[in-house]
Amino acid sequence: MFRGVPGEPDEPYTGTMTRVGLDVGVTTGSVIIWTVFADTSRHKGMLTGTYTGASAEMSIAAGLGANVLVGGSHQTLALQPVSVQGQIGLDIAAGVGSLDLHPSW
Repeated sequence: MFRGVPGEPDEPYTGTMTRVGLDVGVTTGSVIIWTVFADTSRHKGMLTGTYTGASAEMSIAAGLGANVLVGGSHQTLALQPVSVQGQIGLDIAAGVGSLDLHPSW
């Protein structure tokens, strides 16, 4: 769900996140909250696209991870996590992450 400034409508998106690199273990319950940085005015569907960047996480019972992704419309958007994901399991992972976002309205 993309939430802009107060008074602007929310925009629902669906996405698929993948990672290429080391990923050993099993985890459940991940959540990531992102801040969107853009050098353009907001328009409907602006987050649609593919984002790539570095990703890393580690879990022993409870764990943390971080992902910084750049992409979207003409590579002009950056997604920066403001809340690190919380997850439960046993895992260590690092590599290049990719996120494909599509409007779900």
